[in-house]
Amino acid sequence: MFVIVWTFLLVWLMIFHPCLAQDSNRSIEITNVDCIIYNISMLNCMWETNKEVPADSQFIVHFKQDDHAAACHLSIQKKQKEHFKCHFQQLEIKYNELQKINISVNGSNKDYKINTYSKLFNPFSIEKLNPPVNVHLSLSENNIILTWEQPPTEYNISKCCFIYEIMDSNGVRSQKTFKRNESISFTSPRADTSTMAFQVRVNGRSLCRNPGIWSHWSVVYLKQNHIPQYVGPVVASVIITLILVISFFLCIR
Repeated sequence: MFVIVWTFLLVWLMIFHPCLAQDSNRSIEITNVDCIIYNISMLNCMWETNKEVPADSQFIVHFKQDDHAAACHLSIQKKQKEHFKCHFQQLEIKYNELQKINISVNGSNKDYKINTYSKLFNPFSIEKLNPPVNVHLSLSENNIILTWEQPPTEYNISKCCFIYEIMDSNGVRSQKTFKRNESISFTSPRADTSTMAFQVRVNGRSLCRNPGIWSHWSVVYLKQNHIPQYVGPVVASVIITLILVISFFLCIR
């Protein structure tokens, strides 16, 4: 009975006593840490917290891969709970399945304890490739030919290790991969329109590496300088009519 009474009193104090309640609520957890590599050597890391972070808090994001380390500092100017982000520039990232990236996020505040969060990332799985380059459209007699080059990377990788997605003006999508000695091109039936647009984006292929994040779209436009089919008969009719009118007036004179 004695134990039950003391337990009840302790629980009551923790819930209703402001000092004890405040002490039990002075811990902030960092959650949902996620990072993206882009432009080959840049890194964005984002995270959330389980409760509102007070103003004047500081966050530090540590990047470490083998012997290379870097830090990113973030100062909170006003109360905030989500969408925290830190940006790294010009990192020396090694793209290797076995050389993981270690990201740790910790913070400090004079009134709260912000618990450290650590996570390992495969560099390929968080890589957002640059879009394909030198995208070009040309016309053959009956087809549209779309060509491009694979995106620049920090590592040497075969063209067969990429997968491409192509989307035309009508929103029709198709995916394509290429062999080592195959030219990078895509052929589509020629459309009966004066202007066409195609978009191309790229991702890693699981055949060679851990797929990452789809790149942004590369967009290319082509304006056809051809005469629509109905123009020929109309022009011919106008010319014949003019000839007949002129002949009529000449005969009268």
